Amino acid sequence: MNMPSNPLIINPHCQVNIEYLGQGRHKIVIADDFYQHPEKVLQLALELPYTDRFEIVGNFPGVRASINLEIQPIFQKISELWGIPLYQFFDPQPVVFQGITNKNYLLNIGQRQPHIDQDITAMVYLNPEESCVGGTGLYRHRPTGLERVPITPDQEIRNLADRLELSDEFLTSAEGYENFQNSMIFNPLFANRDNTYINEGNEYWELLKLIKMKTNRLIIFDGRCFHSQYIFPEQYTEAFRVNQIIYLSQKPKS
Repeated sequence: MNMPSNPLIINPHCQVNIEYLGQGRHKIVIADDFYQHPEKVLQLALELPYTDRFEIVGNFPGVRASINLEIQPIFQKISELWGIPLYQFFDPQPVVFQGITNKNYLLNIGQRQPHIDQDITAMVYLNPEESCVGGTGLYRHRPTGLERVPITPDQEIRNLADRLELSDEFLTSAEGYENFQNSMIFNPLFANRDNTYINEGNEYWELLKLIKMKTNRLIIFDGRCFHSQYIFPEQYTEAFRVNQIIYLSQKPKS
């Protein structure tokens, strides 16, 4: 079966900046003018059928659509920009677009505070320049001082568990580690109390950096760092905030 025409052509002259964030010096890569024809990528994204089914979107506060296109050149370019080989997180891995609107929206507790992803996260903002507002916030957890949660417990996490006099059971199994995160870090009491994204932070979450939304801007960061959409209620009430989301792994899938 023939694949549809692929507009995901990378601009060889994109403008790249690298920053390091927080006490952990977490890398952020920003590549402006990433696609050669961003208007065609946006057109593709807007023509697809979207769903809000939980098995597709998880706890993402919006809708997602996907299409099967050749994506290996994008993985290769993101690996080049990140500085080490990165691998697709899913097999097969389609091209995924997502949209958020503030029209008649209701955020749950998990959406009112930062979250983490599986490993390395990349996204391309696709809205036209006139509708680019807000962006992506990265945060520090004030009660613990953490800026990220590793995939498996490291010494910083173990030191924290010792300081809190927690049982070893929290760190010796995947279930225990998840319970540790949900109780000590993503506790419902730490979320915003009103129906808003965490944005500027609160008494439990400190905003470290806002990566501003800009049309055709690629951002790459460690998805284990705490992050969230940075969107105010009056924004995106008529049009969607649209971006391409790409999940990557630092290890090849076995």
